[in-house]
Amino acid sequence: MPKTAVSPSTRKEFSWLLSSRWLICLGLVSLALIAPAEQSVTSNEEVGLGKRIYMEGILPSGEPLIGKRLNAVDVEGPSASCETCHRNSGMGSLEGNIAITPITGHFLFATEDNRPLALVDPRAAKNLTRAHAPYTEASLSKSLREGVNINGSPLSPLMPKYALNDIEIKALTAYLRQLSTEVSPGVGADSLHFATIITPDVDPKQSEVMVKMIRSAFAQRNASQQSYSGRMRSPLDLIPRTLRNWELTVWELQGAPDTWGKQLVEKYNKEPVFSVISGLSTTTWAPVDTFCQQEKLPCLFPSVFLLPAQTNFYSLYYSRGVALEADVLAKHLRDKGKKAPSRLLQIYQDDEMGRGAANALTNALQGSHIKIENRVLHGQEPAGLKAALKGLSSKDAVMLWLRPADLSAVNKAAQKHPPAVIYLSGFLSEDNYSFVSKPWKSHVQVVYPYELGDKRQKNIATMKEWLKTWQLPLVNEAFQAEVFFNVLFLTDLSSQMLDNLYRDYMIERAEDMLSTGSNVSAYPHLSLAREQRFASKGAYIAHIAHDGKLVTDSGWIVP
Repeated sequence: MPKTAVSPSTRKEFSWLLSSRWLICLGLVSLALIAPAEQSVTSNEEVGLGKRIYMEGILPSGEPLIGKRLNAVDVEGPSASCETCHRNSGMGSLEGNIAITPITGHFLFATEDNRPLALVDPRAAKNLTRAHAPYTEASLSKSLREGVNINGSPLSPLMPKYALNDIEIKALTAYLRQLSTEVSPGVGADSLHFATIITPDVDPKQSEVMVKMIRSAFAQRNASQQSYSGRMRSPLDLIPRTLRNWELTVWELQGAPDTWGKQLVEKYNKEPVFSVISGLSTTTWAPVDTFCQQEKLPCLFPSVFLLPAQTNFYSLYYSRGVALEADVLAKHLRDKGKKAPSRLLQIYQDDEMGRGAANALTNALQGSHIKIENRVLHGQEPAGLKAALKGLSSKDAVMLWLRPADLSAVNKAAQKHPPAVIYLSGFLSEDNYSFVSKPWKSHVQVVYPYELGDKRQKNIATMKEWLKTWQLPLVNEAFQAEVFFNVLFLTDLSSQMLDNLYRDYMIERAEDMLSTGSNVSAYPHLSLAREQRFASKGAYIAHIAHDGKLVTDSGWIVP
């Protein structure tokens, strides 16, 4: 689609709500003036036909859309759709070093009195959309058919030419006129509303510190945008935008997971939010994931270890949790070849987390020669713990999908010198290895999804200083580093979105820019690409040294 641009100096402050309604009215009037009297489709039907062209590459006739690029390569159907490059929101994307600019009604049909701004490339704060004459249906048709912009200059070689007829042009124009024209729910005239979600199973100390961290970061951000005295202003700070204070709502869920969806709907209907930030659960997150997809609500990086089997467009996660650890351990064991254990015992509590982790490892080892045997714990009774570890030999390996209290109880019930290698979950053990006795240290290995040593401390040094400044406790280092990274990333993300507060755009922008900033998380590296939903994709195999610290036994394993 054609490139568009505006100049910051020509932009004037305006009400998004009024301008959105004005643009929609203008679009409807324009369509009414140019549409033939005998047209049989309604405006809603026309928008629907245009949406199918844009999103799916399907023409009103049902035939696939066909485009031809300058290199004579044809694209067809979904590959030819506008969404492929301009994304769901119509706000554009990055293809390598090529910036694909917005094509929504706001940008294509902008006037001198209403010129919105968009940051084209998150790596270059001064790379803004540039001013151009407003498109008409005729000039847009010429761009699509001939591959030239409003000034007659050739479009990017990535932009196909389309042999669209007048009906198809009208339908696509109607869709573009209404695409991303009104800001999303949760956006107020001077406020931006967020929520965080806490399930009923979590440690109150962790949920309390998470909420305090987010509220403190919001207070700091709100204060800093009101006055720039005493600090340098970045190029992004100089771009005109509406100042909005951030507000946080805490959604605490109650009862069984099958009731959470209804609770979330009720909370959202009472107070709509623009996005969910962080969140905390030690059990299933599937009802929350489903809710976010249902409401088209971004859910940014909750601290959860058991994820749904299928994730959605609107939810971004740090990793796949225990399922990732299962795949990493399976790869590690397979790579041992003939030295791999003949039997793997999985020991876990009979809860959703334990069952989910055990199922993931069972599936990951399918087709191998390693026999899987599951031993389920019911509480911490000594007899059950002893039975779980009974009959081990040097040909076995054990995976303990257990939390610190369970690990400590198992250690007390186990034999002093276990003959088998014992693996722990880095996620579930929460960096607590105090239960490991001297005789056990030579037998224990940890599937560890975070960074270690000096690199880890360098990443999280800023967070520790920030916690001291705000007089907040350090309860769980890796978890709090997730929350800290999230609020900083949200600050950068919203700054780059400017006044284009559309939920789809938020997710698309996050995909483009996650790896461009400083890493203040406990992970070695975080990155996303289109349709990726997990920012960290591997783990180490580590052992516990004599001083109690973890030391890697492997490189970073990406299954």
